[in-house]
Amino acid sequence: MKNKALLVGINKYPDPRNELRGCINDILDMEHFIAETNKVYAKQNIKKLTDRDATKKGIVTQLKWLVEGAAPGDQLLFHYSGHGAQSPTLNAKLEADGLDEIICPYDFSGQGENALRDKEFAQLFAGIPKGVHFVWISDSCHAEDLSRDLKMNKAIIYRQFQGVTHHKLETTSENFNAITTPLNGALLSACASHELSADAYIDKRFNGAFTHYLIKNLLQYSDSKSMQAIVQLVNKDLDKNGYDQNPESEGKLQNDFFFL
Repeated sequence: MKNKALLVGINKYPDPRNELRGCINDILDMEHFIAETNKVYAKQNIKKLTDRDATKKGIVTQLKWLVEGAAPGDQLLFHYSGHGAQSPTLNAKLEADGLDEIICPYDFSGQGENALRDKEFAQLFAGIPKGVHFVWISDSCHAEDLSRDLKMNKAIIYRQFQGVTHHKLETTSENFNAITTPLNGALLSACASHELSADAYIDKRFNGAFTHYLIKNLLQYSDSKSMQAIVQLVNKDLDKNGYDQNPESEGKLQNDFFFL
């Protein structure tokens, strides 16, 4: 058994308008949860990318390391905290809503260069063998309207990339099977595809609201409730504390526990 984790958190982007505050705390908290609290992942098998190291090339390189050599019985974790967006897709056959979800690496320009889109993730993860326990956490926005004015508590900002251009992204027909096949794993996302993910000040420190309440519930229920059930509890916590986002779970393993 070889358990591996890739944790990516981006607070600092080249454009100061896109600065976030809780993303690195998110992945440090997750590292502590999986390596210290539960000792499921050895620290030498956990890689972290932060800020300027979290370029598209850097993330893709380490994602390939994550899935390389995976075999049944292994546990893999990919946690991303940073900016996300939506962008019109070129091939409507692949997207019912005509939109691609993207994450925004450190070197994402806002014009389309260096975006990491859902189609690319589908290809990277399509080869994960059956029997591998793969969990993907995304604490980022997938907001269609990136320019709307949000008037809320000043302690809350949103993981929406400022200055993004709604660009078309190339897809090819041979990718179709990988994209439409359900994820051989579980994706725990901070919000619905049209919503924003909060970067907030909670308990005297900055965190993604989703990651904060996810770890809170994992600490209580990781060995007794499925990931889908835990995400439902996170949803209740977010609603109770005034966050307007609805986390979701999907994939073939969403009804499994967080750890094997």
